[in-house]
Amino acid sequence: MHWHWLIIIYLFLGGLGAGAYLTSFAAEKGWLGKNSSLTKVGYYIAPPIVAIGTVLLVFDLGQGLTKPWLLVGLLTNPKSVMTWGVYILSLFIIVGFLKAFFTFRKKSCSNILTVAGAVLALATGAYTGLLIAVVDAVPFWATGVMPVLFVVSALSTGLSITSLLAMLVEKENFNEGKEGVAHIWLIAAELVVVAVFIGIMISGVNGPIGKESAELLVSGVYSVVFWGYFIGLGLLFPLFAFTFNHWKSKKPAVKQKKRHSLLTIVSDVLVIVGGFALRALVILAAIPVWESLTF
Repeated sequence: MHWHWLIIIYLFLGGLGAGAYLTSFAAEKGWLGKNSSLTKVGYYIAPPIVAIGTVLLVFDLGQGLTKPWLLVGLLTNPKSVMTWGVYILSLFIIVGFLKAFFTFRKKSCSNILTVAGAVLALATGAYTGLLIAVVDAVPFWATGVMPVLFVVSALSTGLSITSLLAMLVEKENFNEGKEGVAHIWLIAAELVVVAVFIGIMISGVNGPIGKESAELLVSGVYSVVFWGYFIGLGLLFPLFAFTFNHWKSKKPAVKQKKRHSLLTIVSDVLVIVGGFALRALVILAAIPVWESLTF
């Protein structure tokens, strides 16, 4: 396979940055609680994270260092998903930096700009999945479930990285809102989407090659990473931890600011690790049609 670690890191960073922006957007709108401390950090980190990922994507194209002028061709093919991505990523990075500037300077920002950033962030998260979903030569990727899976994972990892960094930036003013509940729903949704995706592949809907790729994850060479790192540590452990913390918070107690416990911090880190493992598994387990041909 031509696509390896550069594209894996790009897919991860693209989703991470998009999810971070959407996390702060949700917090700013009050969807994560009235006193959530996540209203700023996601805006700060989203554009640079996506920008770094985009640079890696350019280098992976093979022309990033040698013939960068050839990349201009990406702007002139409206039928290409890569062309869509160039415009989506470029616009998101520009809008993201503008929103970060206004937020940092504590200046009022147009709601149109903020919402445009959220739409572009969602498009960026979806694009990371769509980029590979349109590759018909790789049956394991060629499914409409892929963009959905990457968007849900982007939201989850973005929420985790924003929570972790907000705890450091806000320090004594940090207050945990409803992100624990959001995590529970996002992780549960991701488990469902993963089950649907693997079920589709194992059933042979996308042919024997797609089934073979899925078997590499479920029972083959990548099974330890799939079940251990991604499912076990990246999804099930955080789901248990966030559920436990939510149940614990319902008990009568003296009211005080909610702060991240060690269990929550570890869970946020594991969610991010799981998100990276997902992208690596999707890329590395993919078998192209030509590798399955026998002569």
